[in-house]
Amino acid sequence: MLNDREKLILHFCCTITIAKLTGLPHRDTIVEKMISDIRKERCRSLSEEDVISLLDEINEEMLVGKNMFKHLIDERKHITGKEIRNITGERPNKNTNWSDMR
Repeated sequence: MLNDREKLILHFCCTITIAKLTGLPHRDTIVEKMISDIRKERCRSLSEEDVISLLDEINEEMLVGKNMFKHLIDERKHITGKEIRNITGERPNKNTNWSDMR
C-alpha cells in the first residue's frame, strides 16, 4: 500500500500529464486546486507545507530528469540494425524485395 507521500506523487504526475495532454485552459490554477483537493481527500497526513516541499522536490527532479531523458533519446536516435538486435533480441528484416513470398 502506498503511503500518503507516494499517493500525492502519483496523483500529481497523473494530474499534470492529463492537464498538459488535454490542453486544459488555466491549467496552473486548476491543477493547484486539484492537488489541494487530493491532499484533503487522499493524503490527509500531509500538511500544506509538506505538499509544497514535495512539489518543489518533484520540480527539481523533473528539471534534472529532463536532461537525462534528452540524452537517452538522442542516444537512441542513432541506433543501427545490429544494435537493435542486441536490445530486442530480434534480427531486423532486411529483405525488402519480397522475393521469398512468391
